[in-house]
Amino acid sequence: MKLVFIWIQGSWKWTQARLLEEKYDFKLFESWTALRNIAKEDSELWKIVKETIEAWNHVSPEIVENIMVDILENKSDWKNAIFDGFVRNIWNKESADKVLWDYTVVLFQLSEEKARERLLWRMYNPKTSETFNAWTLIDPETWDKLEKRADDNEKAIEKRIDLYIEKALPLVTEYRKTWTMLEVNADQSVEDVFKQLVEKLNLK
Repeated sequence: MKLVFIWIQGSWKWTQARLLEEKYDFKLFESWTALRNIAKEDSELWKIVKETIEAWNHVSPEIVENIMVDILENKSDWKNAIFDGFVRNIWNKESADKVLWDYTVVLFQLSEEKARERLLWRMYNPKTSETFNAWTLIDPETWDKLEKRADDNEKAIEKRIDLYIEKALPLVTEYRKTWTMLEVNADQSVEDVFKQLVEKLNLK
């Protein structure tokens, strides 16, 4: 099963991905982590990705496809995979359709107002990148001290939400017309979101 996550910032999708990893043996593929890893390699793709990242430019559709092919060829033992942050706009979808072709889209639904509220007050563990509800000061699993992300300020949050509206919402509209898309209500507790996610995916 290949899952493509689409989400607005603050929907706790990262936590849901980790829960699927722990409980159902999914493998999580994060686009930014993949780009960083490829940027450390000695290859032509490495050179292109490294230059792109250092220049803070968008990665081209061709690079997206090459990375997906690399992941699928080298991780063929992945029975269940989550592609997180990979499909963010229409041309990402075109790449995914070509390379993945049999994937399921999971949309984490959350209002803009709720997203702003969560992002403004959330905390995170700088060692694991896991996020937590407002006023949580210690990671209950690792006992690490939590911090507030520097980019969780009003200006940065507004910019991220605007980008979601501009790029992702047209993509959501397209998926609703042409693809299998499961919609999960992210305006619930982490436990309830996960329960609904498991039910929609028919996991046992």
